[in-house]
Amino acid sequence: MEQEDSDLVSVSEFSQEEDPSSSHNDNNIEISKKKKKSEYIGQKESQGVFRAKMMVYLVLIVSCAAASTLTFLFTSDQEDSNFEGDFASFAEEIQRTSRDQLFPQFNTAESLSLAVSSYAKEQGSLWPNVTLPDFELRTRKAREMSDSSLVMFVPLFLKTLQSQWESYAQNNSGWIAEGLAVSGHSDKDPGPVPLFIHDVSVSEQGNRTTASLDDQIAALWQTGPAPWNASVVNTNLLSDPIFNQVAADVVVNNVGFLSRIHDSSLYGSITGSNQGHGERKLHALNPDTPRSFILDPVFRDLNDKKVVAGFIYMDIIWVHFFENMLAAGTGDIEVVLDDSCGSVYTILVQGLKAFIKGEGDLHDTAYDRLMKTSNFTQNASVIGGDKAISDCDYFLKIYPTGTLENQYSSKDPIIFAVVVAMIFVFTTAVFLVYDWAVQRRQWMIIRAARKTQAIVSSLFPKNVHERIMKDVDEEVNREANKPLIMRGNRTKDQLQNFLKGKDGNEEVEDMATGVKRSKPIADLFPEATIIFADIVGFTAWSSTREPTQVFQLLETIYHVFDEIASRRRVFKVETVGDCYVAVAGLPEPRKDHAIVMARFARDCLVQFTATVKAMVVELGPDTEELGVRIGLHSGPVTAGVLRGERARFQLFGDTVNTTARMESTGQPNKIHVSQETADLLAAAGKSQWLRTRREKVVAKGKGELQTYWLDATGEAGTSSGSGESAEDGETDHGDEKDTPAVQVVTATPTVPSADKYNRLVAWNCDILAKLLTQIVARRESRRTEPDPISDIRKLEEQYGSNRYVLSEVQEIVRLPKYEAYAQRVDPWSVRLSEEVLGQLKDYVQTLAAMYRDNPFHNFEHASHVTMSVMKLLSRIVAPDLTSNPTDTEEALHDHTYGITSDPMTQFAVALSALIHDVDHPGVPNTQLIKEQTSLAAVYRNKSIAEQNSVDLAWDLLMDDAYSDLRRTIYVTTAEFMRFRQLVVNIVLATDIMDKDLGALRKGRWNKAFSSEPSDSSEDDVNRKATIVMEHLIQASDVAHTMQHWHIYRKWNQRLFKEMYLAYLHGRAEKDPSENWYEGEKGFFDFYIIPLAKKLKDCGVFGVSSDEYLQYAVQNRKEWELKGQELVAEMLQTFRDQGLVPATPLPAPVEQAPERVPEQAPEQAPISSVREPKVASKDHQPERTPVMQSSKVIL
Repeated sequence: MEQEDSDLVSVSEFSQEEDPSSSHNDNNIEISKKKKKSEYIGQKESQGVFRAKMMVYLVLIVSCAAASTLTFLFTSDQEDSNFEGDFASFAEEIQRTSRDQLFPQFNTAESLSLAVSSYAKEQGSLWPNVTLPDFELRTRKAREMSDSSLVMFVPLFLKTLQSQWESYAQNNSGWIAEGLAVSGHSDKDPGPVPLFIHDVSVSEQGNRTTASLDDQIAALWQTGPAPWNASVVNTNLLSDPIFNQVAADVVVNNVGFLSRIHDSSLYGSITGSNQGHGERKLHALNPDTPRSFILDPVFRDLNDKKVVAGFIYMDIIWVHFFENMLAAGTGDIEVVLDDSCGSVYTILVQGLKAFIKGEGDLHDTAYDRLMKTSNFTQNASVIGGDKAISDCDYFLKIYPTGTLENQYSSKDPIIFAVVVAMIFVFTTAVFLVYDWAVQRRQWMIIRAARKTQAIVSSLFPKNVHERIMKDVDEEVNREANKPLIMRGNRTKDQLQNFLKGKDGNEEVEDMATGVKRSKPIADLFPEATIIFADIVGFTAWSSTREPTQVFQLLETIYHVFDEIASRRRVFKVETVGDCYVAVAGLPEPRKDHAIVMARFARDCLVQFTATVKAMVVELGPDTEELGVRIGLHSGPVTAGVLRGERARFQLFGDTVNTTARMESTGQPNKIHVSQETADLLAAAGKSQWLRTRREKVVAKGKGELQTYWLDATGEAGTSSGSGESAEDGETDHGDEKDTPAVQVVTATPTVPSADKYNRLVAWNCDILAKLLTQIVARRESRRTEPDPISDIRKLEEQYGSNRYVLSEVQEIVRLPKYEAYAQRVDPWSVRLSEEVLGQLKDYVQTLAAMYRDNPFHNFEHASHVTMSVMKLLSRIVAPDLTSNPTDTEEALHDHTYGITSDPMTQFAVALSALIHDVDHPGVPNTQLIKEQTSLAAVYRNKSIAEQNSVDLAWDLLMDDAYSDLRRTIYVTTAEFMRFRQLVVNIVLATDIMDKDLGALRKGRWNKAFSSEPSDSSEDDVNRKATIVMEHLIQASDVAHTMQHWHIYRKWNQRLFKEMYLAYLHGRAEKDPSENWYEGEKGFFDFYIIPLAKKLKDCGVFGVSSDEYLQYAVQNRKEWELKGQELVAEMLQTFRDQGLVPATPLPAPVEQAPERVPEQAPEQAPISSVREPKVASKDHQPERTPVMQSSKVIL
């Protein structure tokens, strides 16, 4: 400020020299000084205001934090208080209920004791010969009231009376049959009562202890419920140490006693088989279930209660004891039961239910401070007399659990704290807006003042004005030139900043043109190693999958690669389709880039193989056959950011091209490396990783190259071959050490048949299980009431293998009408039982075992057909419904003729695809007719294979072992009939040779899809649905012809082999190789392509119909170009395998010509016929089924 004042003074003096006579300048100088002084004061005031505002902001922030924290703590403390208070109430309820339940059980036992004594006195019976009549009825009420599972009457007598008692027991055992009849088990044969009294097995009870009743016998006599096995009667219970101890105390004290806790199966096994059902029966039979028993004396004379003549035994299963103590929905509470005699068990109480957690004190120690304890047997006058051997005090220690605490934990503390914070934030925002408005007003005032000052400045002399303007211009220039000073980052720094997510691209204005430009971000890295990893077979594989499955595979594999890259410090460049590109040695250069990339490639190869195998269940057959081809090359590379609308990082140079050649000339599941990379590995001491490739590689633009296969299994546990550190002194991380040796240089071994078989079974089970959950969800949404099982069973017996399946084919299969409420239950919420899933797996395994090991018609082909079915079902689409989105579901139902809204239909289609080739012998129907097989006679020479497939699969499904599975598929007779009709119609639709069926389908098609407008009746919709399903299964049966060329080649070669083997075995008239080339062209022209066009004409398959048609046309063209060479190759392969005989085979017996599909002309060659099935029920499959139905054999 002083400098500015001096400048003004000098200016004033300069002005006075020019015009010394002017007194007006002196006034201006004074005004200027005052102005500067006022501005200085204004700046001081502004600084004070700014500090005050900052203090206000700070107070608001601190207040906000304090208020939010206090609110959170207060609300959390309130939740903790509620939790602890409610737990205390629950614990008190358990303590009170425990005492209230135990003492009535003693009273019940005492009442039964009095009843026995009274009856003996009334009848004048001589002890121990006493049998209480209606013991089952008398004890049933007692068991219900006391929640006991077993009540016994045990007479006590001297050993001198043993013979007398044994005779009595033989003559008075009728109570057993009487009890079984009353309990509804009169069909059980308990057998005879043992002739002699026998002891309990000591091995089950531990060591025998000394007791005071060794001169007496306590014979087990009457039990409630009555035993299913009479061999338990006449068991001397005194031979059991625990019973002996308690009985001795009862005799001495003449009162009832509660035994210690024990887990013996002795008493549970006496009548455990007759203990109700479900968990209670399991608890009664389980020897590990902790239990105790009440033993109450039965007196010889009620007036003189000194002589004990027997006992009433009543067991207590503690897991039942603690049930129904709390209200439903109460969180978990742990009860530690300690009998003070060495037995401790932890019981988990969940509302109305209770579960044994295990032996010992297993509670969560985090809740020790909340423990509630009590002695619920402390009233010794009720339980027993003086302290005795078996008089154990029972203690309860009750603890809460995390589950209970979670019920009281909510987001309220966070919500309330956030609300309080938002109030302060809102207040601060209002203050900021107000401050901005004030600042804006002041700025407007200052701007107006400046304008005024500009006007006033015109009153000053010119030289003063120019000096002031010059100072302003210099300040403006300094502000404008600041970005130029900040320029100076090196290009490599810019590149690293970009790759690390920082924008270091500074813009500079070109002073000549005025256009803002920036220096490109790029640099040369002289040492780097690049990897190209391409998925082998991906294009063919993806042609059989849905788009979502294709992306699921790529996302999973690339995610695995990305994790490895992050761990190995490899930089991922990009993914181009199914090719993964990465580089080591940039953006941060490192000397060990070749070693790092070799390890990265090794890890990717191993993880790729494991990943594709694991995804078979999700993505279907052939996924495990995918491979990865990897190429590595090292050298200089130019890397940079290619800017534009979508800027991205790119690699350029000859190294990139050579790496691509390494990948393209490599082999599946091998790592192909160049000479340059091999030299770097050898220099680093990793020559043992390399194996020279025998043949040299001819690369475009490179000529012949010597390359190597990488085998990174020669070393384990080293981080870098030569011990050299990476750039900047960094070495490999510890997690980059080699994993245990894994051979990766050799081609992927053939997948074991059992392994592949299991994966196919698992995939099919997963598909069918998902459809079953949809069936159950729809049934629950509709609240369908099941029909009586007897009615359904009659239909199941009616539709057996003795029916003529072909007669069941319907012109129209009726599907359910649209119901808006049928989608209320989410299928994802449905969980199938373990029994249903187990039976489904067993059923699919058995079907798989019923397939023969044919080259073409086998279980793998059936799975391929199923996969195509599911793809087409998933691609069934509706028209554009955006005009009225509220009607989407109903419009979808109408457009797809009800197929998409009926999971039963989808399940039947998938199951039909799976069973349609069961037991195929490898020859067409016409051959079976010529051979006059028994099947041909049974099925009247019509659709032999198709009917047989239905019978085999259907009879297997009707087996008793799959009752739960059937009850999941259908629960009403209407569902059963629809399911049967769907299976029959769909499987029989695969018979493309039967003229009658072909005519029926053709007429139905013309009627439904004719050019004339059709009616909108229900029959018309169902007719179209039937046609769509039939064409769906037909297209899926030959789906390989409408998929990628490699898929078509694979199955075409298998079919050729199957038909050629049939010819070699004399089961075909002509050599298929003679006309296979022309036959395939005819098959495409007269069946496949017309079928693909019909899929398109149906109008419900969306882009899949176009995809199938395009593949069919492309495969037809490809076959026409390469077919003859491929047939020759297949024959040569057979010759190499020894399948083609050296001498010509004798001509087979003249036979009738085969039938051809209804779409094909009469001249269509036999090799073009696609008979997808023939079977014989008298054929035993080579693989033994897991569960063979008794109806499989004809």
